Parts: sequence; structure tokens; C-alpha cells
Amino acid sequence: MAEARPPPLLSAAAIWRVADLLRGGMEPAEYGPVILVFTMLRRLELSRARPARWLDAVARAPDPLACLDRLTNRLPGVVRDIISQLEVMPLARRLARADLLGGLAAHFTALDLSPARHGTEAMARLFEELVHHFADTRRTGAHFTPPEVTDLMVDLVFAPDGPGARHNLYDPAAGTGALLGRAADRLRQRGITVDLFGQEISHRACALCRADMLLRGRAPGQIVCGDTLAHDGHAGRRFARMLSNPPFGLDWRHIRAAIQAEHAQGHAGRFAPGLPRVADGSMLFMLHLVAHMRSPRAGGARIGVVTHGAALTGGSADSGESAIRRYLVEHDLIDAVIALPADMFVNTGIATYVWILDNNRPAARRGTVRLVDATGLWQRALSGGGEKRREMTSYHIDAVLRACTVDAAMDVLLRDGADGAPVAWQVLAHDAPTPDGAADMRRTPFSCLLPGREFLYRSLMVTRPGRDGAPVRTAFRVGMEHDPQAWFSQMIRPYDPDARLDTTRTATGCAISFARYFHHPVPLRPLQEIEADLRRSMARLVALMPGGEPTADP
Repeated sequence: MAEARPPPLLSAAAIWRVADLLRGGMEPAEYGPVILVFTMLRRLELSRARPARWLDAVARAPDPLACLDRLTNRLPGVVRDIISQLEVMPLARRLARADLLGGLAAHFTALDLSPARHGTEAMARLFEELVHHFADTRRTGAHFTPPEVTDLMVDLVFAPDGPGARHNLYDPAAGTGALLGRAADRLRQRGITVDLFGQEISHRACALCRADMLLRGRAPGQIVCGDTLAHDGHAGRRFARMLSNPPFGLDWRHIRAAIQAEHAQGHAGRFAPGLPRVADGSMLFMLHLVAHMRSPRAGGARIGVVTHGAALTGGSADSGESAIRRYLVEHDLIDAVIALPADMFVNTGIATYVWILDNNRPAARRGTVRLVDATGLWQRALSGGGEKRREMTSYHIDAVLRACTVDAAMDVLLRDGADGAPVAWQVLAHDAPTPDGAADMRRTPFSCLLPGREFLYRSLMVTRPGRDGAPVRTAFRVGMEHDPQAWFSQMIRPYDPDARLDTTRTATGCAISFARYFHHPVPLRPLQEIEADLRRSMARLVALMPGGEPTADP
């Protein structure tokens, strides 16, 4: 069922009207920053008890640039800091040189962008549209968090909390504050109060986040500007609740020296368990979050973090990625992992997952990990942008939340429409019979509860002489229940007497494979049907050859 959305802050048509004003005077790559800056200025002036008319004054002034400069100098220091981070004056100077500043100010003066009418949801949608139209986030790996993914993480991370609860909420990759702001709004509806903290590397995004905090009556100073991995802006602080969507595939070679130095500190630093490859630092954010968890004695902490698929299975047994996963499993920190539908994010169609980490789980759930395959719960996006073609509804979120809280495996019944989107679905217990009237729906596993140590494995190295005398090495992955020598004696030696087990290269790895538990085999076609298809294809090929004659399909 489609859900009603709030009106957009700026529709796609309105965005392009602003772009038309800028065309010829500004580079297309600057359209997004200009729109964000003037949107935030308009929201700031409308947020006052007595709305200001800064942009109107700029539009009417003979010298718009000088007028804007005078107005900004009169603002409170915290607002001036935000304007400085937004690089308002450098953008304004370029607009003034192109004789666009006054006209643009007049255009935004006529728009009702007040925070009272358009909240965080609307600002998040605007950011999504601007990313789609003007930004290239593929290079950085930064991707806007869809609102429904934020809702899912909030509901899972705050599942143990009831009305009256109060926590500090932290995001180490805060962006423009959309995730923190939407989380605060959703929690307020449940009677839960959160104090917001964050850090963001982009000066402009950090300024927008601080402006959003200011509009909410929060402390902008609790959003730190800087590289979270290289310089922890909240060092020494511990948080009870954390949410984050860190960049996918983040290259960290430019801060490698600082990261390796902290890794060498062992448990005195954040990165003791291991270091992933320099081409993908997303798991460094996971270690950073774990380092900021409130201790179990103080009540513990819960984390919701989005990753791509490489965080689950990437790397060999002796890789940093595997070492990090092994640390999380052996310290019983993984509560659940949820596979999201594809094409949920703007400007990327890769598979994404939500991890829920908890260092103070109930005794009944310790030592286990819940896997949920929610890839089949989606509907067509009402207004797709970039690769965002799918979205989850509140009903889908409720189904995932239920699967993560019950102590039994569950299945899902799906009926696909002509375009592949599910037109009907139902979640039920794994041991429940298929209801009457659902015989035409396909039934697949939806969730399972597994021992955490099931994700551990041994990597065994078998060598044998090559043709040129050099040893040929082959790695085998076997379960922890197998004794290496007994496995080798049974599985390799009878078939290759020259092979040897290199015990010096035996390693323990960790991988969380959804395909292992949620494989959906496609029934094989009958041989006669395949043969008939081949004959028809061959007949058509013969008809296309010189001198060939058309033949009727057999």
C-alpha cells in the first residue's frame, strides 16, 4: 500500500527553475550548493518568532553583495559560523559577478520554506533530489540514507526503550543531519528524548547539519567538523545509542599513517581488531562506533549501521575485514543483520545491509545472531532518483522489526506482479502451514536465528608439487567442527597422495553469507522444454543464413 508523503521542500520542477536562473552564470556543479545555501538562509529567517526579511533586503538593495555582507555581520556568532562554513559569501561573490545575486534572493523570498511547514523529511528529500541531479557521490561513496532505512534502524536500535527514555544519540558520518533529525522526530512521537551528537568531514554538509540543529533548538556545537577516522571529535565520550550510514568503499590511504599508528596502540585505540584494505574503510567506522559504546555496567549500547555486501564476506581469512568480523562475533556484539532490497539508495544500486550491534543483550539471545532477508519486501519508488527505484513501507518495516524480536525462524509468502514488484506478501512462522488461498505464492525463508560461531571457519592451505617443481597452493574453507588433519586425511590424501597440509598457513576466518541460509533455488526446466527451445533457435538461425529457408517452429 502506497503511503502519503509530505509536500516537497522544492519539487523537481522548482529545482530546475532555480537552475534556469543560474544557467550561464554558474557551473552546473555549483547549482546544488547554491540551492542548499539559499534554502537554508530562507529557512533560518523564517524560523524566527518574528520572521526576518534578509533575502528581501538583498533583492531590493542597489548593491546586493554589500547588503548581504552587512546583514551577515549582524547575526549571532553561531549563525555567522554556519554561514561561513556554508561558504555563503564566496558563492554570493560569484553570483554578484554574474549579476544573479539579487534575482536569486528575490526568487527565494517568494518561497515558503519554513521549518514549521517543512521538517527534516522535506529537507532530506531535497538533498536526495540535489544529489540525483547535480552531485557525483559515486567517487566518494557517500550516499543519502533513505528515510525508510532511517526509520528501520531507529525502530530496531530503540526497540528496548519505552516512553520517558532519554539517551544521547551519535552519528559519526552525520552529513547534513537528515538521519539524526528524522530519528529525533520519530522518537519524539514515541515519547523518547535524545540529545544529538555527530561529526562530519564536509564543511558544507556540517554547516547544514548545524543549521538544522539550530532550527530544532539544539546545540550546534555538538556537531563536530572534521575527519572522524583521523581525528575523533568526541574522543572519550560514550554513547548509549548510535546510528550511521558511513561512506561505502571509502579510500583511506591519505590518512593511513594516523590509522596505522592508532592500530599499533592496541586496545588503547579504536582499531585494535584489524585494518581493512585501504580501498574500503567502511568497517573502520564500525570499529569507531564499537569504541564509543557505553559499557554494559552503565546500561550498554546499541548501534545501527548501514554497510555494503563486502563488509559481510569480503577478504580472506587473514584479512583485516575477516578479523573485524571475528572480533564482533567472539565478543557477542552482533544482534542482527538485515539484507535490504536492492536499488534503495540514490546513485547506487549495490546490495546494502543494516547491522544491529548490542553489548548488553538479554541472556536468552547471547551467542546468537539474527539474519533477516528483507530483499523481497519493497514497492516501486513513487518518484525514483538515480538508482533509487524501490522503497520500503511502514508495513515492511514492521515485518522486519517483528522478525528481529521473536525467537523463531520465519518465512515470507510472495506473489510477484508483472513488473517483478511483489503485489502481495505475508510473513509467517517457519513451521506454520501455508494458508488456504496462497498456493500460488512462493514461500522463501525470511529470518533465522544462528549461533554466532557458525560464521567462523578454518582456512586450510594444501600444497602439492607443480609441473616445474614449484609448490602449487590451494586454499580450502572448512567448518570449525572439522579437525584439520582428519579433514585432510579424508578429503584430500586419498585422491592426491603428493598433497601436503601446510599447518603453518592455517587461519581462522569469519564470513556472514546470506546466500548460505537464504539461497532461493530456481526449479530446473524439463530437458524436453530446453531441447525444444534450442531447436527453435537453430531454425531461426538457419533462416537468417544466406540460402537458408524459413522453417516453421517445431
